[in-house]
Amino acid sequence: MTETTVHYILLGALLAITVSLFIQRFKPTLVFGWITMLLVVSGIVPVEVLLSSVSNKSILTIFLLIFITSALRKHFNLLGLIDGLFRSIKSPRAFLAGMTSSVALLSSVVNNTPIVALMIPYVYNWSKKRNLSPSKFLMPLSFAATLGGTITVIGTSTNLVLNGLLEANDLQPLAFSDFLYPGLLVTGFGLLYLVIVGYKLLSNRKDVLEDFTHNRREYIVETVLLPQSNKVGKTITEAGLRNLDGIFLVEIYRGNKLISPVTPTESLQANDLLYFAGEVDRIVELLKDDNGLEIAKRDKFEMGDALDVVEVLLPITSDLAGKKVRETNFRERFDAAIVAIHRDGRRLGGKIGDVELEFGDLLLITTGNRFKNIIVGNKHLYTVSVMERIATNGKREKKWIMGAALLGLSAVFAGYLDLFMFLLMFLGVLASFGMFTAQDLRKDINSDLLIILITAVTLGTSLIHTGTAAWISNGLTGLLNGASPFTILTSVFLLTVVLTSFVTNVASVAIVFPIVAALIAQNGVDGTPYFLALAYGASASFLTPVSYQTNLMVYGPGGYKSSDFLRVGAPLTLIYIITILTYLTLRYNIHA
Repeated sequence: MTETTVHYILLGALLAITVSLFIQRFKPTLVFGWITMLLVVSGIVPVEVLLSSVSNKSILTIFLLIFITSALRKHFNLLGLIDGLFRSIKSPRAFLAGMTSSVALLSSVVNNTPIVALMIPYVYNWSKKRNLSPSKFLMPLSFAATLGGTITVIGTSTNLVLNGLLEANDLQPLAFSDFLYPGLLVTGFGLLYLVIVGYKLLSNRKDVLEDFTHNRREYIVETVLLPQSNKVGKTITEAGLRNLDGIFLVEIYRGNKLISPVTPTESLQANDLLYFAGEVDRIVELLKDDNGLEIAKRDKFEMGDALDVVEVLLPITSDLAGKKVRETNFRERFDAAIVAIHRDGRRLGGKIGDVELEFGDLLLITTGNRFKNIIVGNKHLYTVSVMERIATNGKREKKWIMGAALLGLSAVFAGYLDLFMFLLMFLGVLASFGMFTAQDLRKDINSDLLIILITAVTLGTSLIHTGTAAWISNGLTGLLNGASPFTILTSVFLLTVVLTSFVTNVASVAIVFPIVAALIAQNGVDGTPYFLALAYGASASFLTPVSYQTNLMVYGPGGYKSSDFLRVGAPLTLIYIITILTYLTLRYNIHA
């Protein structure tokens, strides 16, 4: 196989990844995994490159951070600390300023996704208690987490993946000090914008649970089973109330007992109140049959014993996405039943069982007794309207552990201790106190993320080692012929910003890094400002809900539309671009 043929094949692979992620037809894991595997099997990418990516220190660092963040969230009172800060605040803007600042600070040192997952129910409940729309606060929550992640090299996986690519290609990794000052600047300006301008731009969206409260009969129809019905004494299956077309039995209310979710073997009794969800027309057709069911004369909802409905969302880590509801074994797996599904700010119609779930979907569910235990730490569903219990501060060893963590971080910042070794030692300390176990390891490992990170580093490294990156760079040199260093810097930055708005940020780094590395080698310049432009461009995920996983997490609960992200995110992106380009130009003396 000729060198030119290899270049064209790798360029085709790069374009295939970009297009596939843009149209969102396939999961990123499948796109990266299959393309990398085909390249390895064909011999274009050496298997040694793949194996070296598996042991890449920066990738391992990402997972150490995930494990540590999970342990801190589970055993340390982060939510209690936040609640103590904001419990007495009544001003919406004061709360917004304090909340976004705290989230940005936390996100600079721990993984931002679990922080946002922790904060969504808290922000939701804080706003509802004060008759405020959660939509005013949830998007700023996501944006603050993203901004805070730019302050340090460990704040976001994007920075660590970039450092992994630099290390794999024998280039100098970026240091903490390289990110600190531009990160603080862009976070400060960004948070000011969100509090002063962004709050005004955000619409007061009615949240899904509020819509359910005001329009329950559009979701649930209450029926009573008459004593003379031939269904009395029969199980749900025997009575023909299982696998109904377009509707399903959500729960049964018997005396003072609530049965939810309803199993196929549950026996019906006279005067049972049966609650059906789904297409109202189908429920009406069911009631027309002579089966002893009729609309209830009394309405449970007006008697004060409200239906226990919970909002949950599908995060990017969920294995439910891509499956139809009836294929998920949802009732048995989560001890809950789906009442409605919301996507893109609207309720989906049709038969719930036939709906194919997507990342970011918001589900209204009724829950059984086991649900609260099942949902704790679950990576396939995140609760929105139910807040985690705020624990009390307690054990003395926790204070010692946090003191040691601060001391270790100071040593890392000062350059006396390697980041990877510090994280490994800290995780060992947590494990020795029983705060991280083998079970936690199995639960917290994200195989999808692992595959994406390994294959992204493999592809980026292969593009450089095969000379494909230099070959692509030569073509771009013609376009940038005679261009100033500032023009090249701006081009790299804007290209990455556009890519990260429509494909994953890790993919953006993997695609652009080889080109930037080749451009730097050809021009013989200091690569630091250009790699920083790449890092910050890949973190500029404010324009679309799909550009970053925390955006998807707040998309459903906030009742947002894509236009909301563009309206609020576009000015923030402009501020972000101006701030970073100005800093890099002045700090590294880039000529226009």
